[in-house]
Amino acid sequence: MANKIKYFLTVFLISILFYVFSAMYSFHQLHKGIYFNDKQLIENYVDWQSVRGNVKNYINIEILKKSQSEEIFKQLGDVGILLSGFAGKFVEIAIDTYLNSDGISLLLEKSQKKDEVPKPSIITLLGSFTIMDNNGLNSFYINYENEGEKYPIYFTRDGLKWKITNIEFPKDLFEKIK
Repeated sequence: MANKIKYFLTVFLISILFYVFSAMYSFHQLHKGIYFNDKQLIENYVDWQSVRGNVKNYINIEILKKSQSEEIFKQLGDVGILLSGFAGKFVEIAIDTYLNSDGISLLLEKSQKKDEVPKPSIITLLGSFTIMDNNGLNSFYINYENEGEKYPIYFTRDGLKWKITNIEFPKDLFEKIK
């Protein structure tokens, strides 16, 4: 009986360690993909369909808010609604075209902040545990910080891998871009 309990506890602990390590490993692989600008690694650890949908929804909501709050759109009436629809459709086409591993790779090449990304190592692999916040059994997020703003990036389990599925943007992102 004691052997069965030891066996069960051992299997249970190994399962928990594997669960945590699989998340750390996936995050580390994505980190390597970004650091070395490896399109294939980025492709493997991002659920592009979910991320594209997330970005499209965010931008379409912002366009809708602007079109409802700006006086010029109110004066245009139905034409303003039509213009908002065209803008939303244009954004969707642009996101479908450019939000992929090739587009991210191009952005990484042009980025002025690429030197700020630490080189992937065993220390960054093990240290990734400290920046991961659990968001349920099959999800965690990290907070990417840029110029004092935090952008939560959500990872969801996809089999043995964890993939980025959602990115939260601040409510006033368009105001800051102006």
